[in-house]
Amino acid sequence: MSDSFSIFEAAAQCPTLIGLRRAGVDYTFETLATLTRNTIERLRKENVLPGAGRPMIIEGSNTIETIVLIYALLELRIPALMLHPKLTAAERYVLLQSIREIDDPLPDVTAAVLFTSGTTGLPKPAIITRKMLWESAKASETNLGWEDHDCWQLCMSVTRIGGLSILTRCLAARKTLAISPLFSPESFVKALTDDKVTITSIVPTMLAKIFETYPDWKAPEKLRVILLGGSSANDKLLAKAHQQRLPIVTTYGMTETCSHVVMTPYAERYDLVKGSGKVIPGAQVQIREGQIWVKSPMNTPGYWGRKALKSDWFDTGDLGEFDQDGVLHVHARRHDLILSAGENVYPLEVENMLTRSPFIKEALVLGEPDETWGAIVCALIVPEKGTHPTPEDVRRFCKEMLSAYKCPRKIVFVEAIPLNAADKPDRRAEVLQNYTLTALHYKH
Repeated sequence: MSDSFSIFEAAAQCPTLIGLRRAGVDYTFETLATLTRNTIERLRKENVLPGAGRPMIIEGSNTIETIVLIYALLELRIPALMLHPKLTAAERYVLLQSIREIDDPLPDVTAAVLFTSGTTGLPKPAIITRKMLWESAKASETNLGWEDHDCWQLCMSVTRIGGLSILTRCLAARKTLAISPLFSPESFVKALTDDKVTITSIVPTMLAKIFETYPDWKAPEKLRVILLGGSSANDKLLAKAHQQRLPIVTTYGMTETCSHVVMTPYAERYDLVKGSGKVIPGAQVQIREGQIWVKSPMNTPGYWGRKALKSDWFDTGDLGEFDQDGVLHVHARRHDLILSAGENVYPLEVENMLTRSPFIKEALVLGEPDETWGAIVCALIVPEKGTHPTPEDVRRFCKEMLSAYKCPRKIVFVEAIPLNAADKPDRRAEVLQNYTLTALHYKH
């Protein structure tokens, strides 16, 4: 593995190896270097390169042009400010306005600026350095390894840390990056075969959609790893994946840790996976009063325009614990935790229990603010195909399976779980305003 992210070095070392694949069409590292050189010349000619300490905005989707532009910025050591293509015009305006108000130059070592998910308040511009990306690539390689004809599929946006880190890992290792259209079950399954994919990275919602479209789907023979991250997968989905013999590697990480710091050991990818995996080499994870803290060379130095983070340990804002085997179980984002009548309710725990029901396919548990109780536990429920549960069915099941304080007090049946721009469940309390909920009463 090289110690830089230079497409020109890659072309000099292995010009005829395939660096990029799209819809079955191959681009060698030599071809990619030529395209990058042309892009650099065009950017200079058009005089659109930013000044020192400022980033260049990237709003593109997963196209050849966007990938080559990122190669060019890595070559020029100009930071890329990543904006997700699903942002609305209003969201884009607010984020760009917040950037214009920052006078501080970015550190010279900055490779990218990525906005955090912004569970509450305005998303923060996290600084991603070249060292972070390099250390993340090394740590990932320690677990997954590389094989001669590996091809890592990029089917999530390259403007997310999970997508950007796939690009840099493949570039550093001189392996093939396969870019796909933004996810749909049909395009995903087709691309796996067409592009001879050996590694792919998706979030649990994507896997659930695949099984919805192809209930008996099995992985192609070449596919050796499915990285499952972004949010915790429920037990029902993981059991289905195990039943279908999918090579699942669950992960845990975030923008501020440059993607995953916890992974299922590669050798256990065909086992029945539970939890997010084990801490990878180079990282340290501690549980402090139920909260997850991370120390690693992958940690961000801070957020652009704000004071640098003082501690080597990063408070993730997540709640979790290790089991006796050293597997990390993430219970909830701190902001997703529901405090109801003085009791902590972990949404994922309730969702896992709900999906044990034969008539509940998926569930999203949210807290509705309430002056008396602090928050009321609410559930959006997707019924299993062919079933027609009633609120009374849900009440009876919850009363039997959950402690009283964890039982949803309001529910609504929905066709699909609402998602945010990253294809993760949208856990904002405001989501509940879009539905008419039915109250459940447990006293009789």
